Amino acid sequence: MKTIPFLLFILLFLVGTACAANNDATRKRAQNAYSELDSKSSKKTQKYSKSEYSDLKKEEKNFAKPVIMVLPEKNGSGISALQQVTENPFVKATMDGISDYLANKHYEVKSLEGSSEIDHIVQLQNDIAGNDEDLAYIASLTLNADIFIKYSGKMDSKGFVTVELKAYESTTARLLGSQSSSVDSHGRTSSVDQQANLKSAAKKAMPSIEKQILAYWIDDLNFGTQYKVVMNITGSYGDSELEDLQDQITMTLKKQFNKVKINTMTAKTIDMVVYADPFKYEDVNEVYRTIRQTVKPLAETKKLNITKKLIVMEVK
Repeated sequence: MKTIPFLLFILLFLVGTACAANNDATRKRAQNAYSELDSKSSKKTQKYSKSEYSDLKKEEKNFAKPVIMVLPEKNGSGISALQQVTENPFVKATMDGISDYLANKHYEVKSLEGSSEIDHIVQLQNDIAGNDEDLAYIASLTLNADIFIKYSGKMDSKGFVTVELKAYESTTARLLGSQSSSVDSHGRTSSVDQQANLKSAAKKAMPSIEKQILAYWIDDLNFGTQYKVVMNITGSYGDSELEDLQDQITMTLKKQFNKVKINTMTAKTIDMVVYADPFKYEDVNEVYRTIRQTVKPLAETKKLNITKKLIVMEVK
């Protein structure tokens, strides 16, 4: 009677050993499969066809989100946007509300750091185009932002605050949408309460602004990546010669890029946006190289300044 349990023990031991060996083999196959998947997914430089790229955009919600910059409206006092944010806690609180919302939605948000470079490029554009308006879009282009949001806020003595947001396209400064929102703190007027109210009002206004931004962004993705191009014409041309040169430049560039949109054209300036195929042009340097090669048979060119989405050049 004692032999049966012993034989049963031996049988169970052999079965367990076989299962363990089988499990080891299964684990090895699984590890190999996962390793292969990891290897494939880690190939970030993989090129996709346009149809595959479109499918990826649909499948990965964060894939095509625009980079956004947030900055306050000009207050007419001559104080820079960076000074407003660093010196005024109410301005800072409003910005924090907008930035927190965007960060929670996994947008990349650009800061106002590096303002010396921004000031230089704004001045350069002013010198070329003779334009003294608020050029916040140059700041956003310098920092590689696709969209910038400008905001303003006001408070009353009873604790009622209102925040207004406006979203703009960086390459043209075109207004994409606006939204205002209010919060009533019912008499709580301390500095801490007002800052909290401004932050809440900003967050409250953001869903509507986000919808307006994405409606534009998704539509414009069909044309490609945008680059702002400012050409400073310095050569000696007669009126007819100048018109011929401008026509030839714009016509030849339209053949090279998906789309070319002229913002302004004067006797000294061509201000345009080119929409470049992201599968053909990886960065701004490749775009500039194509523009230079295209314009070279028509006139001499010189690079004045290039940032990630902005090209300022001389044509003579």
